Amino acid sequence: MNPEVIVGSFSAVFSIAYTVAALRLPDAAIGSPMAPKYFPLVVGFMAVAFSLRLIIKSLKTGDVSKKSKTPDQGYWILIAGLIISCLVYAVLLEKIGFLISTPLFLGSMLFIVNGLRGWKANILTAVGFSFGVWYIFEKIFMITLP
Repeated sequence: MNPEVIVGSFSAVFSIAYTVAALRLPDAAIGSPMAPKYFPLVVGFMAVAFSLRLIIKSLKTGDVSKKSKTPDQGYWILIAGLIISCLVYAVLLEKIGFLISTPLFLGSMLFIVNGLRGWKANILTAVGFSFGVWYIFEKIFMITLP
């Protein structure tokens, strides 16, 4: 079976579960009752749409894995590094806060994927994105991040 169909199917199931969980979020006590659900629902619906798009695209192009090319074993190191980064971020977020843990997390992921060759871009992206998200939520939306 085409690996992209497998990834797309897994993503679709996960995205549907995420969307169902978003629908089960509690209603807001004041204002629009659906307000806490809007953003998670948009993310869920977009994830389902992208998953279905991946499945449809890969079914149209056929099985690309028929070639006798063996996958590079470095992918397992990449996958393990990204999973470890996510787990460490989940632990550190509450302990040291968003503004410190998020640039470390994004930086670690960028360095795992890009290596050292683009270290300036990795650092600028991690710090800039983290500060931008913090500024939008804290100063514009007035939502306190951990």
